[in-house]
Amino acid sequence: MELGRLQVQGEVQPAGIGVVRVSGELDYDGVPALEDAVRSVRALGSHCLLLDLSGLTFMDSSGVNALLKARRDTHVTGGWMRIAGPQPPVLKVIELVGLDQAIPLYTTVSDALRT
Repeated sequence: MELGRLQVQGEVQPAGIGVVRVSGELDYDGVPALEDAVRSVRALGSHCLLLDLSGLTFMDSSGVNALLKARRDTHVTGGWMRIAGPQPPVLKVIELVGLDQAIPLYTTVSDALRT
């Protein structure tokens, strides 16, 4: 799904892990697209969620809140959530708000799937 400056694509890996690739800019206007993608992989039976943020160039507080909501919803169903590949501007926001203390970060999607 593409919304303005944000592109979001979700798929379920053979191991049942939902992978949502997010690229562009995640702000208030893009949050619904992210939430829809997360819901769609959950609807396919995935309780584990991996967000690939390697293509994300900007994220504001709305994006942070969306990630926290996704984390909470994932944990409620007994799953886990991981973040892969955040670029320096997005990583700075993640670290500034302490999101890296709540959600494990990985350099690549492959690293996150291997763990």
